[in-house]
Amino acid sequence: MRSTRLALDRLAVGADAIDAEEISYADVFVVVREGARDPGPSDWEVTIRTVHARDLVAGRHELVMQAADGTVLRGAAVLRFTDGRRHLLRGDDPLDGFVDTGPTAGPG
Repeated sequence: MRSTRLALDRLAVGADAIDAEEISYADVFVVVREGARDPGPSDWEVTIRTVHARDLVAGRHELVMQAADGTVLRGAAVLRFTDGRRHLLRGDDPLDGFVDTGPTAGPG
């Protein structure tokens, strides 16, 4: 099993765009299971901390995320926790745009 954490610069939760100046921290944590090429529908989660309180409605949301390296990721996720400034969403759909670079091979 391999895991990857990508820092996010901006994201949209449904129609609610959250720009970089509103984010104090955001990342997507992705797990690729042994023998798999891609993460399963629930093998990723997004953590967001916002500068100001935001009302995220409980339920399933379409996410569009831009990582710090410019990678754009898309997928649906379920809001698992929010206290207004800290938000945790769990993947509920394939994560489009994620490329698993996997372990790199050493010299032969």
